[in-house]
Amino acid sequence: MSYIPNMKRKYPDHFYDQIRMEIAISQIQHDFRKLFPSIPEDQWPKIDQDISEWFLGEKFELEPIHDFWNIVGGFARGLKLKSLLSWVTAKNVIWTLEDVPLSEIQITWDFPGLEFMGKAPYSAKEVFNKLKSREMRERRNSMKEDSDLRSKKYSPRDQFPILLFHDIKGGVINQNPGYYVLEGNRRTVRAILFDKKRIASYVGRFKSTDDKWPEDYWFGTGILRDLIFLAIGYDKEEEKESFDLVRKFYQLVLRDFEVARIATIDRSFKNFERDERLLLDIMLEDLK
Repeated sequence: MSYIPNMKRKYPDHFYDQIRMEIAISQIQHDFRKLFPSIPEDQWPKIDQDISEWFLGEKFELEPIHDFWNIVGGFARGLKLKSLLSWVTAKNVIWTLEDVPLSEIQITWDFPGLEFMGKAPYSAKEVFNKLKSREMRERRNSMKEDSDLRSKKYSPRDQFPILLFHDIKGGVINQNPGYYVLEGNRRTVRAILFDKKRIASYVGRFKSTDDKWPEDYWFGTGILRDLIFLAIGYDKEEEKESFDLVRKFYQLVLRDFEVARIATIDRSFKNFERDERLLLDIMLEDLK
């Protein structure tokens, strides 16, 4: 099922999957609450509704689908330095919404207050058991107070599902199998502190047990343009070796990412400068 079954599809089908867009929308709605703490709680339904329709495009003067995934990438990688876009949009990763037992989750961030656990990742079950001990009572109470303060600082956001990757065999995110947090370590720790047994989660899994890394995910077209701009600079400065390295990297991107091929072939970039057009012609020759 898709949000937009009747829309003319310019990109591969997995970029139109309903659950992938649900995940992205949920993540942006969650992060907006941190970026705009002064907005009254009763205004968030209107903002959430707008965000949930960004993928449609025209109402917001956006290109359908294309600008939506670029926005998601800008938030995830550009603002938060996270690789969520790669996992969420990868062709070889399937997503489901589940209630996952906290005891099976691996926390992936060195969370403040959990220094006694050593370096992440560490087991939520072990965190729970240690914080339940008599020696940890004071620390546990202090962490609960701090968690409450952080939650009250913004409009409610704990209702948003966290994102997990189920590393079934191990060796993808860590050597050990388990459910690893891609987004939502704070919510996971809060659930532990307040004795929750399960947590709502979007769970990603490889389609095949032979897969080792996300494939054919959304490659931001802004990054493609940056590569072209970089190559132009090397070309003008007559740094042939550097130019060839960037060109080779662009060739790899064209080889591995369908969205890059589409963007390059139909010249999705807007307002080309003369030098960009000339260099793009070279890239198109590479693609042939």
